[in-house]
Amino acid sequence: MIVKGFVKPTPGKLRKKIGILEANNNNVNFDDMFISSKKTKIIKIHNTKEDTMFISPANELEDIEIEIKPNILFPGKYGKLIIHFNPENRNFGKMTDVALINIEFAGKQYQGEFTVNTNIIEDFSKLTSKELANPPKILVDTKTRIIKGLIPEKLNTEIIEIENVGTGDLYIRNIQTFDKGFIVEPTKFIVKPGEKSFLNIKIIPNYGVSKIKTIVTIISNDPEQSVISFTIIGEIDQPERTSSKKMINEVQIKKAKSIINNYKGNNKFVILDVRTAEEYNIGYIEDAVNVDFNGSNFKKMIKLMDKQKIYLVYCESGTRSKKAVDLMSEMGFKKIYHIYEGIEGWKSKQLKLIHPEK
Repeated sequence: MIVKGFVKPTPGKLRKKIGILEANNNNVNFDDMFISSKKTKIIKIHNTKEDTMFISPANELEDIEIEIKPNILFPGKYGKLIIHFNPENRNFGKMTDVALINIEFAGKQYQGEFTVNTNIIEDFSKLTSKELANPPKILVDTKTRIIKGLIPEKLNTEIIEIENVGTGDLYIRNIQTFDKGFIVEPTKFIVKPGEKSFLNIKIIPNYGVSKIKTIVTIISNDPEQSVISFTIIGEIDQPERTSSKKMINEVQIKKAKSIINNYKGNNKFVILDVRTAEEYNIGYIEDAVNVDFNGSNFKKMIKLMDKQKIYLVYCESGTRSKKAVDLMSEMGFKKIYHIYEGIEGWKSKQLKLIHPEK
């Protein structure tokens, strides 16, 4: 029986890519590892080209050794990348490295990459009976902290309290957050029983976003919960402002609605939707014209527009439209309003959208 739409996989075919090499994997996970442990993983590679490849490591990674066997790979032949990982110099917690390899093929140089992931954890099996009888115990005063009234491009600070309610010294091994808008600094890394430490959460939000969120992870020597996480949500007060390009005005949804009402029927006012045609046809602001920012003729279309008119520009979330208004400013448009929250912000206020007839 043949099932329509089902494609039977080619036996032995490698489904991933590392540069011009076919591979069975380009995202290597070592999972949980103790600092004292060592692990090895293997990636199978295949030269599907009609010429020989010469393969060599392109970057040095701390505690990671890559063997290439063979480093000369003839057409149609298979080889392997052997990844040895010894995390003795690593911090506790999750980590990701990007390994690069050079591939010389047909007189040209290519490069491929794969990621190496692991989570470095503490080996509590090595604790003495005395340490087990007198463990530290971490207590964090929040699971989710919502911070209101953040000011864009200004340093905002929030304090999170950590307490050691156990009977042994608490060591904060590492603190991780993967959002660049947040800096987390503890007042001390060793907390005696009954004492407290404080995390200074420093936040510098950008213009153009109304909310930011991150997960902060604390790694400690508490054997019962060595990893504990909490969420920080920041709500940002976005003032209406004029950017360094004087003709661009960043506006909130309420202000955008007011502008539309004020200029209703004015032929010198244009609402510009820079999303794709597919997005536009799902729903758009009344009277908006659509020019796809990612379309090949965007610049050409913009050049044809009257630079003396007033433009209100939006996209889905504010990212493409920000690039669009910057470009329009550089091209000499005199007055531009930018809805930095995009159509998502418009929808959140349950404002009217036009849905083309199907």
